[in-house]
Amino acid sequence: MALPDQHDLLFIVGMHRSGTSALCAALQACGASFGDNLLAPMAGVNEEGFWEDAEVVALNEALLASVGSSWYAPGEKAVSGDWPVAAIERFAEQAAVVLQRGFGDGGVQVVKDPRFCLTLPLWLDVCATHGITPRVCTAFRPPLEVAQSLSRRDGFPLGYGLRLDLAYRQALASGLPSAELQVSYADLATAPVPVMQRLAESVPLVINHAALATAVRNDLRHHDSAGDTRGLLATAVIAPESLPDLEAEIETQYSSTTLLSELAVVFVARGSKLTELGEAHSGALAIIAERDAQIVEFDRRLLEAGAAHDLALETIALRDGQIMEFDRRLAAIGSEHSEALEVIARRDREIIEFDHRLTDIVARKDAQITQLEQHLEDIYKLPLIGPILRRLRSIHAQR
Repeated sequence: MALPDQHDLLFIVGMHRSGTSALCAALQACGASFGDNLLAPMAGVNEEGFWEDAEVVALNEALLASVGSSWYAPGEKAVSGDWPVAAIERFAEQAAVVLQRGFGDGGVQVVKDPRFCLTLPLWLDVCATHGITPRVCTAFRPPLEVAQSLSRRDGFPLGYGLRLDLAYRQALASGLPSAELQVSYADLATAPVPVMQRLAESVPLVINHAALATAVRNDLRHHDSAGDTRGLLATAVIAPESLPDLEAEIETQYSSTTLLSELAVVFVARGSKLTELGEAHSGALAIIAERDAQIVEFDRRLLEAGAAHDLALETIALRDGQIMEFDRRLAAIGSEHSEALEVIARRDREIIEFDHRLTDIVARKDAQITQLEQHLEDIYKLPLIGPILRRLRSIHAQR
């Protein structure tokens, strides 16, 4: 895919827990696209999804790691943008590839990551190098609400969450372009349509009232400082020149000394939790060792069964050979039996023929005897010789 056209790439910037995900949900409801490489939603953290491109997050994490920082502990170099030259060169090459593939095919392609508060200038430099003129929209939320949300999600003490929000604001103050767009999370959560209509004046969005009604969920906003009177702590948009005042207000209400004590409590609790996890891990390892021993025993028994199986196969092969020999011999006997049956059949036919011939001979002889007897009777009836012959026959019979 070619590099995104001018004005159709939108960076969403804002501190963690400041409403950037809700803004992205509203943008998608209005036709924006985010690509198909997004981080998966996480229960209890961001049920509706992070809306963050995995490669973009990885590039930002690599930049932070190059100065020994992370999203939850940005060091001075990360806040001031003091990046190693080698890290910048690697980033520029890889970021160009990510920007070139784009973020979907919507009328507005959106890329969001709270880490942009720290790394946005480098992304804008890559865009400028490749002729892209993106827009930037920042989501703002009062520092106290951000800190409360971080405490709920990550267990950070309020003082730490407030100082983390301050660091992100300080880094963002010098990195935002002059023509940035701004969105208040409170306004978006309570009245998303007017907020998106204002954005549509600057980026090509299609306002969808029904989609916005389901995309932006005010029930996911668990902290509201609207009635809080603690000055800048309850203010969403704070001018860069007022950040020192915010820092002083944080120190006044959540002192560093108190923060250290709270962190100590957190560390002890985390230590106890780690101890529990360690014990559970040790138990798991013992179970794994037991299972390994069982597997070894199963393997041994399987080998024995395999040897018995091989022996059985050899016996079967031997029996198969014997059966084949029996089959061969039986086939030979069958052939001999067939030949014997043919001989017997032939002899039976000959005997029948002899019977027929003997019957014919007997019949002829009987006919001849009958004829002779008839002639003899006729002779016996002669006047002179008949009585003499009858007398002689009588005498012969008496002897």
